Amino acid sequence: MSPVAMPPGATQSIGSSLAEVLRDRIVTGVYPPGMWVRESALAEEFGYSNGPIREALQLLVGEELLVREPWRGVRVVELSDEEIVELFQLRAALLELAAELAAQHVSAEQLAAGRRLLAELDEALANGDIRAQLALGNALNLWICDCSGNGRLARNWNRFTSQSRMYFHTALRNSTDPHEVSEPWRELVDALERRDIAAARTAARQLVRRPLGGLGLPSGL
Repeated sequence: MSPVAMPPGATQSIGSSLAEVLRDRIVTGVYPPGMWVRESALAEEFGYSNGPIREALQLLVGEELLVREPWRGVRVVELSDEEIVELFQLRAALLELAAELAAQHVSAEQLAAGRRLLAELDEALANGDIRAQLALGNALNLWICDCSGNGRLARNWNRFTSQSRMYFHTALRNSTDPHEVSEPWRELVDALERRDIAAARTAARQLVRRPLGGLGLPSGL
């Protein structure tokens, strides 16, 4: 298999760049839950020595996207339905906090940026582009964290929520109504513009209920 290109303009180490590629494969289901990721196969595909490959795998073990088993190697994390629900409940708590803080601190420039991201999401939904939908959903999550004014939350959002991103791709693929994907975000941006904390928290909670419904799981929210 020919090597996969690293992300353009990447300035990090080879291991970090490789981790980006593998992370994308995990999040989009190319590497499904439970799949073994073999160092030898990666060495053959990418043409790298063991050092960068092990660095990449260890980064993803640290993000809890991969699990290392002694004498066997690493595999993609595989969660039970109960663990998935717990994961999304944690995500909801963080997102509600970000929404509450953002309703107090968001600027006009940030609101305009949110509207632009929403327009891009609508276009991706109209085109049925799930990869773009996933990327824009993550961009909107990072946007709301930035609007919160809580630097620690903004810096650590992806680390807190990396596992849950694995399941958003499936939920988006299962969705039959593009409106249900974008509407909670629209309601959230509108609530921030009104400085309505209660409505912002409600919209944030709905952003977590929707994907759990797409997975056929109860939210408990």
